[in-house]
Amino acid sequence: MKHLPILTVLLVVLLWGCITTPLGVTITSRAPEDTTSTRPGPIEAKRAWIFVEGSQQGTTPATVRIRRSFEITNVSLHVGQAFEEVRRYEIERSITSSRIMQNYTFQGTYDGGILTFSSTELSQDKKGRFIIPYYASPIQIVDHEYDLILILTE
Repeated sequence: MKHLPILTVLLVVLLWGCITTPLGVTITSRAPEDTTSTRPGPIEAKRAWIFVEGSQQGTTPATVRIRRSFEITNVSLHVGQAFEEVRRYEIERSITSSRIMQNYTFQGTYDGGILTFSSTELSQDKKGRFIIPYYASPIQIVDHEYDLILILTE
């Protein structure tokens, strides 16, 4: 019993390290869409845990705002009790030939100073990771399947 306070402090420190948001990242939870309405509307999105650089940050639906830097390179979504990874977004740091090619394939919209794309428009690497290309202006990726919005700023 005399070790209980020490174990409690260690547990709090360990858990705090798991939920510390990296610098340059803001997570905003959003209320889910009302799916009880009888009128046709959006399909209910899947729920997932959000991880930034391997650190758990919350659940979807959410908006994740990331300032582009060398510290943050990935955002991933995990589901289930085993936290199985179902989606990973890799953030490019500079202009690459693949980014130049993607300029011709994207059908994004430019609204309010942010270039917006659907996650389905992103290229994937051989491991299935979604590649978010480098842009000098803010870019927004909308993942309708998991109700996640990623906003990358400079």
